[in-house]
Amino acid sequence: MQPKAKLINLIACAVITLASPVHAKTSLTEPQIASLLTAPDRPTDDAKRDDSRQPQKIIAFTGVGKGQHVLDFFAGGGWYSELFSNAVGPESKVYVQNDEVIWRFAEKGLNERAKDDRLTNIMRFDNMPIVDIRIPDDSLDLVFTALNYHDLFFTHSIQDGKKVALRDDVVDYQAALSTIKKAMKADATFIIIDHAAQVGSGYEAANTLHRIDPNIVKFHMNQAGFTLIEEAFYLRNPADDLS
Repeated sequence: MQPKAKLINLIACAVITLASPVHAKTSLTEPQIASLLTAPDRPTDDAKRDDSRQPQKIIAFTGVGKGQHVLDFFAGGGWYSELFSNAVGPESKVYVQNDEVIWRFAEKGLNERAKDDRLTNIMRFDNMPIVDIRIPDDSLDLVFTALNYHDLFFTHSIQDGKKVALRDDVVDYQAALSTIKKAMKADATFIIIDHAAQVGSGYEAANTLHRIDPNIVKFHMNQAGFTLIEEAFYLRNPADDLS
């Protein structure tokens, strides 16, 4: 059985989920999610972003629950990684991956978040390409990435009018998705949240706007063998013209 896909498309952000439409796993309840967000040891700066990120809706959509194993790829500073760590419980694993580009921006924040061994169930893949991560086959219940899928195609930036190279070439998304899919259970879920670009804008939007056309993401997931089963629009901004 191949993992199926569920897609959340959020304008200003797009989310994709790959999963079986019927879950045998037990998801967190609304009160449990509320407890995650109000936990006394949750960083104050994290909570300040709840209004814009709407984690109560996103966490519910993921279907995450106790005992599950999660991959947060291109996790950045681990804002969602911490929520997943507390959601699944100490006996489960949350794999947190950042490649060489994301690591430049994530290192300080993630190290601060994880200091004093405060998130004991996370396993980090720091400064490591997706294809090099090592996760047991057929073990993941949830794969998640927020606001960074476009960075697979982020190769350069313009600083002080000059082009600064960040990668020699785009990431081989087919190899990356194949690596991830191999680690997923048959009923696993894959969710992508990202800044949406205009239809037909192509890959260059990843460099110029840090956005991506949701149709590109849907094509990639279909090509990788996933089936879209659901979209959501929690983060849509009607005032955003995607430019």
